[in-house]
Amino acid sequence: MITDYSVILNRNILNILIGDTKVYGQYSMPYYTGLELQSLCLQFSLSTSSQSNNGLSKSRWVYMRELVTFLNKSGKVNTLLKYLFSYERFSDILKESATPKDDFLAISQAAINTINNSLQFSNVKLVVINKSIQLVKADEEIIVKSNMSKMITYEYIAQLPERIKQDLENNDYDSVITKSRTLLEEVFIYIIEKTTHERYKSNGKLISIHSEVQDILGMKPNKDWDHRVSDLLNGFNKIISSISDMRNMNSDSHGVGSSRITIKNKEARLVANSAMSIAEYYLSVFLKDRV
Repeated sequence: MITDYSVILNRNILNILIGDTKVYGQYSMPYYTGLELQSLCLQFSLSTSSQSNNGLSKSRWVYMRELVTFLNKSGKVNTLLKYLFSYERFSDILKESATPKDDFLAISQAAINTINNSLQFSNVKLVVINKSIQLVKADEEIIVKSNMSKMITYEYIAQLPERIKQDLENNDYDSVITKSRTLLEEVFIYIIEKTTHERYKSNGKLISIHSEVQDILGMKPNKDWDHRVSDLLNGFNKIISSISDMRNMNSDSHGVGSSRITIKNKEARLVANSAMSIAEYYLSVFLKDRV
């Protein structure tokens, strides 16, 4: 694990933590006022003024920057993150939700994904490990228990365009690839968990997860199949592999060398639409088999 969290002293990331950036449809992280941020600093033993050095009122993101900087000296930033991402902090924004726990999981995971998009060139990422949020190397394989299975429905899949709307407007096409890839992983893990009745320990390798789902659903082509059906499913395999490769090369902090590709708006939309179609198809096959 990494103890130096100074990489999150990024204005975009700080804005996410104080609730200024929408990360999941209409939702952002819980919003903190200036007074609430002062109180939060005191809660973590940091006494701070409401004014900056020039005598003006301090911006809200500055409070969070000071707090992260303070806690980073003692290696306790993960304690702050655990607090900010705790279910209790989301009570106000989820009070009208019909499925608050599902929405909490979706919002918090979307926030982590958005933060990781900002960290993509820092060779690190945030992951949830045993209800704690840790900073690890981007290429480090962390096996954790999945919480994805609670929130996968046709409606959830259909929300992908809304979740990537802001990314498309901001020309953040890498984020579109990441969200599309995450959607596929969520659906595949949902199918595995609902079939095995056990929490799935994901290694983060989409291709191997997809292979397990194919075994479960009996979707690996064989010589007895009509060649047109086999060709269709092999096409799915190629699309899933391409999305996985694009995400690894562009959005997983692997640098900007010769392997990095330039993604444009039309390709980003194609990836998102392909991920939705594949996710819906696999979910429909799974649900049909259970009727």
